[in-house]
Amino acid sequence: MKKNIVELNFVRAVAMLAVLLIHTTANARTLVPWGSLSAPVYIAANQLSMFAVPVFLMMNGLVLFYRYHDDWSLKQAAAFYKKRIQFILVPYLLWSVLYYAGNQLIATHQVHVDAGKFWEMLVWGKSGYHLYFMVIVIQFYVVFPILMTLVRLLKLNGLAVLALGLIVQGVFYFIHHWVKPIDHFSALMPNYSLVFCTGAAIGMHYEWFAACWRQVWWTMGLGAAIGFMYILMLLSAEEGAHYWPPAYVILYNVYAVVMGVSLIWSGKIVCERLSGAVRAVLEFGAISFGVYLIHPMLLTIWRQLADPSPQNMYYHPYNLITYILLVAASWLIVRYTKRIKWSWMVWGR
Repeated sequence: MKKNIVELNFVRAVAMLAVLLIHTTANARTLVPWGSLSAPVYIAANQLSMFAVPVFLMMNGLVLFYRYHDDWSLKQAAAFYKKRIQFILVPYLLWSVLYYAGNQLIATHQVHVDAGKFWEMLVWGKSGYHLYFMVIVIQFYVVFPILMTLVRLLKLNGLAVLALGLIVQGVFYFIHHWVKPIDHFSALMPNYSLVFCTGAAIGMHYEWFAACWRQVWWTMGLGAAIGFMYILMLLSAEEGAHYWPPAYVILYNVYAVVMGVSLIWSGKIVCERLSGAVRAVLEFGAISFGVYLIHPMLLTIWRQLADPSPQNMYYHPYNLITYILLVAASWLIVRYTKRIKWSWMVWGR
């Protein structure tokens, strides 16, 4: 059994904090008028956090290939699927029901069950605005045993796996934009194959990769530069500028990969200094899946209690307080309820 990569909990913690920031600033990103002093702050906070979802998928690829690359046979597929059904699919089904009912209660104060509509929402992760991510993860888990078997049979190295991810995503993008639009494009696995396979390539050679941590100083700077370039392109496009369409996708994926690499190396450095604060961050990363599942429900409840307009003098302090409360409440609820027997059905693992 390979040892756990502790620094990945640091990556998960930062990525989860970015997810919470995206959702906290989503309304302000659109409601605060462009030209106000606070608009650039909300835009930067929201858009620079967009690395979070692809980085989580990158970490999935890394962990799976790190764990199974040197120890895989098709006989393990049954045990692999059983574990994912127990700790991923069951919580997804439970939270889909909760969000399906909860969103209706908040909107209309009643619940109307439409089995056909619920099934469609379940398939595409639409019961909650964040659950599309679960649909993508489940697709990767379904495909993984087949992919891992092919990698082993063909003796593919990390570069070949990375190239495979690039080809699959490139072909998928080409078909969607120049042949025929693909329904539910953003919730389909091929749209994220590059970041997943990048993580897979790193996981196959993790010892070598981890030894390169001294490169973090320039990769983090490069990531910030790419992120700001991506924001400038989006803002320019809103003002009428036209760019080559794949440029957005290329920048977004490169930004996510560079940030993922930088965060892993940063986590390796941080974990060498195990202070109380670092332990807290690592703990937050370890329970980030539970935080991801519950935080939209907490945010919705909070917005029902208080949701001032951008013209309100307390609007900016309100958003800051919202973020702090969302982090703290999600963390504490998951942390203390995970000790309860059968809590895996709610929070996964």
